[in-house]
Amino acid sequence: MTDQIQYTNPSELIVKDQPEFKPVHISIAGTPHRIICPANEVKSLEAAAEKLNEKIRDIRREIKGKAPNNEELLVLVCLDLYDQVQTLTQDAHNRRHENNQATALIDKINKDAQSILR
Repeated sequence: MTDQIQYTNPSELIVKDQPEFKPVHISIAGTPHRIICPANEVKSLEAAAEKLNEKIRDIRREIKGKAPNNEELLVLVCLDLYDQVQTLTQDAHNRRHENNQATALIDKINKDAQSILR
């Protein structure tokens, strides 16, 4: 990738087509984090942090009689998210397989219909 470089004076250098980065302060399980991310992804990062915090709250409510520490909570969240990704991946695979079967059936019906019409 070649960036366009524009000089306005020798001491000033402007690089175009570079994303602007911003520091974002988020909190995960009560622990503050400062993340540098592209400016156009700030809202997405904040939404992701909120979703993680929701999952952590859900897990805390589900666990009875024990107060897990943040590390344990984050491991449980990671395992839950991994399970969700696996389920979505399998669902997508199943849909592709069903679509392929439907396409093959439609092709067969069309072929049979054409042979009858001849």
